Amino acid sequence: MRRILILCVAVSLTAACVAVGGAAAQGANESDADPGIETNTSVNVGEPETYAQEIDAQTRLVSWEYDYDRGGFTLLFETDDSTRITLTEAVQFGEGSGSGRIYQHRLPEGQTEVFVAVPLRAGQAAVTMTTPGSIANNRFSYVSTGQTSPNRPPIDYERAQLLVILSAFGGAGLTYRVVKYRREDEQKEVEQIL
Repeated sequence: MRRILILCVAVSLTAACVAVGGAAAQGANESDADPGIETNTSVNVGEPETYAQEIDAQTRLVSWEYDYDRGGFTLLFETDDSTRITLTEAVQFGEGSGSGRIYQHRLPEGQTEVFVAVPLRAGQAAVTMTTPGSIANNRFSYVSTGQTSPNRPPIDYERAQLLVILSAFGGAGLTYRVVKYRREDEQKEVEQIL
């Protein structure tokens, strides 16, 4: 009985190791196929006159914009040689711990457009960018929307007054009704006693 139990445990551990190893290998193969990042290497905007940010001596961010409909950044990179870039979502954090997403992608030589999904949190979204060259120089680059406010108009003074008045009338009406029902109940009790 003991040998059968040991054999079952050994088979279970072997199956778990194979499953974890297979998942890790599959995850390593799919790192470039992450649904939070999309690339387009068929862009060519010509030779830009200025750059939004130099990431390292070989890699530059040509332009960027935040797409509010898709919830992420569209980044246009230009590289002199193929390099690996790491993009990390960097948003406003509240107190405590948490986690975020990191994307690693190989940029080919030339211009590449990359979309990175980074939803707004507390009205802000940002992405940090590093390459082996920037890490060697102890530097990172970033793009940020800055703090933005939701797309809704502020409550105007007249609307606030209307809400206060309606609340007052509602409270007074409710009080009147409660008092009226209590008086009617007291009158019914008096009539029943007589």
